Amino acid sequence: MTGATDRRAIYDAVDGRVDEMVAFLCDFLAIETENPPGRGYREGAAFLAAAMDDRGYDVETVTVPERVVADHYPERSDHERVNVLGRKAAKRPGPDVHFTGHFDVVPAGEDWDRDPYDPVVEDGRVYGRGASDMKSGIVASLFAVDALEAAGVVPRGSITQSMTVDEETGGFTGLGYLVNEGYVDESNTDYCVYTECFDASRVCLGHRGVLKFHVTAHGETAHGCMAQDGTNAITAMQALLARVDEYEDELHDRTSELPVTPPESRRADISVTMIDAGYSENVVPDRCRATFYRVLVPDETVEGARAEVETLLAEAEAATGVTFESDEIMIAEPTSASRDCTVARTYAREAGAFYDDPEFVVSPGSDDQRFVINDAGIEECIVYGPGRLEQAHVEDEYVPVDALVTATKVMAASTADLLTGGGLGEPVPD
Repeated sequence: MTGATDRRAIYDAVDGRVDEMVAFLCDFLAIETENPPGRGYREGAAFLAAAMDDRGYDVETVTVPERVVADHYPERSDHERVNVLGRKAAKRPGPDVHFTGHFDVVPAGEDWDRDPYDPVVEDGRVYGRGASDMKSGIVASLFAVDALEAAGVVPRGSITQSMTVDEETGGFTGLGYLVNEGYVDESNTDYCVYTECFDASRVCLGHRGVLKFHVTAHGETAHGCMAQDGTNAITAMQALLARVDEYEDELHDRTSELPVTPPESRRADISVTMIDAGYSENVVPDRCRATFYRVLVPDETVEGARAEVETLLAEAEAATGVTFESDEIMIAEPTSASRDCTVARTYAREAGAFYDDPEFVVSPGSDDQRFVINDAGIEECIVYGPGRLEQAHVEDEYVPVDALVTATKVMAASTADLLTGGGLGEPVPD
């Protein structure tokens, strides 16, 4: 089979598995893998390992040593960090396509109309925590490979699937750990697709960066009726925040030409997101801690942002006489693949069978793609998945079934293109 016949067989194979895909996704969503704190990872990993084992993958479960977990998440090192890899090798040599996604989810919260861990299918949508972000992406990549085999596509090379943890808190013990340990590198990965939620009509090339940090202002306590005997840390923090407001205006003038979505996010930014201070209404506080979220456009670096923050702190110290102490929570360098790289062009071409002029976009936030491009040195890496960005982290999170099906078809056909040397020919609209 060649050309349109191949592709139709792939599409039909996906269509024939829709009920199975939805049922599998519901079972997956029912496993509570909330992060923080990182519960249910062992159960989630076992579920995925069993699914890949049933499909004939060579499966490895990778447990992160507790000392490594403690380095990154000391307050949560009692929770196991468990990642899963599966690999299928073809009889003919060729490139390796690596699908990767995270199975941790943010806490569900309390304002759902449905039970977040008792998934339901209503009006063509699957509801549950992680439906969009991003368990549906993992399901799509698994069933995409199923469809290739059912359609009789004979690939070259190999297909790897990795399912990782802790992306929601930086990914350092998830995909970051796999990259550091050599499970993902240039010797074993030619093309990488991170199945995060960006809608099946979009090919995501990269993301902005982030520097998250605390700042503590150190004052001196005093009784509230004799405030002159102390140094109010809250007042000192106000002086810093005034400087941060001016800095924010400067950052908004730094924009990117890359297609960050939404367009309002095509600029650098900083926000104060938390403030904690005070012991009692009649005590002048000697501590005030603020948390900041500094967003970097792709032309910036964490090192540069860090230096600018240090300048702000020094200026605030000089103006107030108060010591400001900072500590970082997380960093993520910006990253981006070229829209002209092979995997980006392949996915855009295959998505074009379902959407007019599929978009190339860049994420407003950071994700695990940076480990693949920045650390592993694999430039052929994009983000593509069925979930919708606007559904990430919200109440009553859902993924449309038709988006799940379409993304699976695009993943399957793209994989066939990459592993058969373009043997499917040009796509024909579905």
